[in-house]
Amino acid sequence: MLKIVLGILTAAMVLFGPALAMIGVGLFVNPALVQAELCNGSTLTLSGTIPTSLTATTTDGATVALNHTQLGRAATIIGVGARTTGVGTNGVLIALMAALAESDLRMLSNTTAYPDSGNYPHDGDGSDHDSLGLFQMRPTSGWGSVAHLMDPNYQAAAFYGGPTGPNRPTPRGLLDIPNWNAISLGAAAQTVEVSAFPGRYAAFEPVARTILRTLTGTASNGVLQPAGACSMMSGNAQQLAQTLADAHTNGTFTTLVPAMYTKEIEATADGTVTTKCELDTRVLQVLVLVLGKFGKVGISDLGRPCTGGTLNCPSSPHCHIPDLAVDFTSVGGHVLNGSNAPDIGLLQYLDTILPDGSWAGQSQCRTAAGDPLHLAHLGQFPDTCTHQHIDIRGAGTAPLTP
Repeated sequence: MLKIVLGILTAAMVLFGPALAMIGVGLFVNPALVQAELCNGSTLTLSGTIPTSLTATTTDGATVALNHTQLGRAATIIGVGARTTGVGTNGVLIALMAALAESDLRMLSNTTAYPDSGNYPHDGDGSDHDSLGLFQMRPTSGWGSVAHLMDPNYQAAAFYGGPTGPNRPTPRGLLDIPNWNAISLGAAAQTVEVSAFPGRYAAFEPVARTILRTLTGTASNGVLQPAGACSMMSGNAQQLAQTLADAHTNGTFTTLVPAMYTKEIEATADGTVTTKCELDTRVLQVLVLVLGKFGKVGISDLGRPCTGGTLNCPSSPHCHIPDLAVDFTSVGGHVLNGSNAPDIGLLQYLDTILPDGSWAGQSQCRTAAGDPLHLAHLGQFPDTCTHQHIDIRGAGTAPLTP
């Protein structure tokens, strides 16, 4: 068994405190703790023999068949990520998605641009400008020499970048992108690759997850979470709010009313939130998870007492202290109306993670549109067709199950 250990357990100890200290070596075999551990980038293990082949499907239904050599390249990407502080599971997923889209996980020479690139070990010959290797990096863009870029370990290290990246300070690797873990995985890949086809990376997310699950032996419903989900794992409201604050800074998280952000999100992040502006931690978890899933989120309502709202108070979950509800106005840059495709996608996703006793508004909007939508865990009720209301009023203290 090949084991690659990333970083130290300090981050996990900070986030999970005495719970980890009491468990000791059991940390490494408990799936729930492995989930938290990987989210914090503490341990990543390549286990067993690399398979001779693997088949997976992209989000648009295309079948991707990978051979032993391609899976070996994936193992290199995982291994380098495991040795690079700050990468974690999300960073490895992003790198795998990028390499799948750029080269089909192949080390490509480019003998048209650089005849000598064919003298290095390679899996095929490419012809895209002067691009080389797994991530199709270009010497003319400053990524490195031909010798450097025909080394898969160098390519992976350059993609991750950061303080120890071989290409520092430019071009920027993943760790050099501000708030990279607060945007979607596909968008994060694009920030590094700067491709003329920015939407192509996201399609490979399920393939990357299958590869990582196969090569590390982790459960797909366990450690592999959307970007942002790692913040959710700690259950720390301040940390969750900071993720949203970072997203607000880069424009991927917006609020209709400025005070909603400053008094409820920003104040939670900096530890100055007042009682009437407190948010249930699960509301923050929902926001972070939806941000990670869709890449961009807009909301119009949280806790009404905080911003002086009185509509339907005191019965509305928006009037509860701490707040138990959120109204989404957009996800992924698409406006919501209670019944359109982005709205349905949001509800179907939330139905998989919210506890029983949670509620979704706008039921009559979907019925009028001809899609009443069956939801297994979310109750539904009528509301205005200008947003998508979500609340946890009947869930008691039940946790989310991402």
